[in-house]
Amino acid sequence: MKNSFYSFLIVAAVMLGSVCAQGAEATAQAIVLAVKGPVNAVINGGNPTDIKVGDKLPQGTLISSGPGGQADIQVFNGAVATIHPDTTVTLEKLAITASGGVVTKQTALLNLKVGSIASNIDPANHNINDYGIRTPKGVAAARGTSYTVNVSSTGTVQVFVTNSAVTFYNAATGQTVKVPAGSKVVVAADGTIQPPVQMTSAELKTANAEGKPVEPGSITTSGDTNKNDNAPDQGNSSSKPAVIVLDPSPSA
Repeated sequence: MKNSFYSFLIVAAVMLGSVCAQGAEATAQAIVLAVKGPVNAVINGGNPTDIKVGDKLPQGTLISSGPGGQADIQVFNGAVATIHPDTTVTLEKLAITASGGVVTKQTALLNLKVGSIASNIDPANHNINDYGIRTPKGVAAARGTSYTVNVSSTGTVQVFVTNSAVTFYNAATGQTVKVPAGSKVVVAADGTIQPPVQMTSAELKTANAEGKPVEPGSITTSGDTNKNDNAPDQGNSSSKPAVIVLDPSPSA
């Protein structure tokens, strides 16, 4: 009987060690870096409130920009989403995963209902970045690039890639398309993903203005993006793993 009990304890300890080694995921926060014009946020089902520089936005926040409204939102360290005018987006998932005091994964999934978002993601953290823009027709995912996603009021989706590559996939249809730099892809209202084509010079000029190419380590945004009572600090963007430092202060 004792041998069985000790065997159970050994198995339980091994399983616990395995879970800990895999790392624990913690919910994170985004931070507002810049705002121009009318942009508001609905947090935890509350009333719409105008956002300002320095505001921390939790997972689930609904952001809406009006005519002329624009905001730069750091969703994790080294990733900035520029919300363009007349856009509605939800911060669907914001999380970081850590193991042994090191951030092993940083995740951001933005649910774009309508409008346009330009994303700049530092490739220095390519191995731990997990970034995506969900649209009504699928997800545009990337790990270290610059791209813009547009969702029209009719349901058409366009993805413009200026640096590296983006993968667009539609779970409903099983379609997956890789969009290289300098190209765009159009997803029809019925969900059909058209083959990527090269952008016109005018489209490329606009896309470059919205999402400038990112060099490794070039995005050195605020280090407290993901600080909250439960989530660790990632530190500045770097090609090296980020060492965790727990934030002793309460969230703003």
